[in-house]
Amino acid sequence: MKTKSIIFSTLLIAASFGIFISGCNSDKKTANLATDTSDSAAIFITGNETDPRLKDRKFEQVPAIGTSADGKQIFVAWYSGGAAPGSGNYVTLSVSQDAGDNWLNDQLVIYPNLPGYRFFDPAFWRDKNGQLNLFYGSVKDSLLWDGFGGVNAVEINWDGSKITHTQPKRISDGVMSNKPVYLASKDIALFPVYIDKPLPGDSTGKVFPSNGAFVRVLDYSKSSDLSALSNYSSIQIEDTIRIHDEPQVVEISDKGNLMAMLRTTKGIYFTTSSDYGLNWNAVEPFTASGPTTSSRFYLGKLASGNLLLISNSSTTRNNMTAFISSDGGKTWPHKLLLDARENVSYPDADQTPDGKIHVVFDRERTGAKDILYCKFTEADVIKGNTEIVFRNRVNK
Repeated sequence: MKTKSIIFSTLLIAASFGIFISGCNSDKKTANLATDTSDSAAIFITGNETDPRLKDRKFEQVPAIGTSADGKQIFVAWYSGGAAPGSGNYVTLSVSQDAGDNWLNDQLVIYPNLPGYRFFDPAFWRDKNGQLNLFYGSVKDSLLWDGFGGVNAVEINWDGSKITHTQPKRISDGVMSNKPVYLASKDIALFPVYIDKPLPGDSTGKVFPSNGAFVRVLDYSKSSDLSALSNYSSIQIEDTIRIHDEPQVVEISDKGNLMAMLRTTKGIYFTTSSDYGLNWNAVEPFTASGPTTSSRFYLGKLASGNLLLISNSSTTRNNMTAFISSDGGKTWPHKLLLDARENVSYPDADQTPDGKIHVVFDRERTGAKDILYCKFTEADVIKGNTEIVFRNRVNK
């Protein structure tokens, strides 16, 4: 059975006092913005590793990776700050200019303007024109929904000595912790977002938007402005297995065939679409690569046209593994073990023009606090030789 899209709240973008202020829901009144606009008002700290706000980190987690269009810079972002996920979390960016051999940390830190707010779950994406965008979530305290937070977008560049950036735009409700996908045959980009269901006993008094996994669309024939996203479709998941959905979408063919994968309490589930993502089949357990666990994974398409999946090849958070499929995700015969240790999670990946695949994931978020980087090629995955994988630690 197929499911149709549902309506998201409309968005408004506003600016005030030289600091970008995030948008609001259509049911909010402009006069009420005074107390709400702090959700994504940001302080940008540039290239300052000695700033006291960035010291004594209790945890490091949820990394993302993105490269410049020419592959000369590799950016890695993750979030930290505060005692735990909650108030005071910030997003920090590191950069490598030598293909991942060495890293400059804290080259750009996006810090909440007020201590009662948090920034989290970064993601990178190069748009159709090669522009690298950074996305991150914002919300008050440790709430899932404070009536205002959402997905924010910032353009990222390297000027030869430092990261430059635009002011953030609030582009959607919810969280988008994975890369959008551009469909050249339709000249549209699909943005996979999700909104968690309310926690039991939530007493914020805020009306939650419809919860679930959604796909929003940017139609380049109308606008290339990320604030012009509109509603496109939704993916239905049985409420009893929902957790943080963290949906990802990949194009199988230019004839409208797509695959989406989602996180559930039972591991990875998947669904397919044959009409460019307007309608989705019922979700099913994903078993084609072997065991999976309830954790974020990476799904994308390589320059060769083959699909790349990076996930825990296990029912727990160990055995971080890269898989390749050459038949549109039906089978995943090629695999490369990246890290067999415990507590490795949340991979992300990108590919540079030289064919190198760049991967990050975290390990022991409150123990070792590792943000780990790997580099390999598609041929390495096919050979399955773990010894040739380049690895190092991004954070100091």
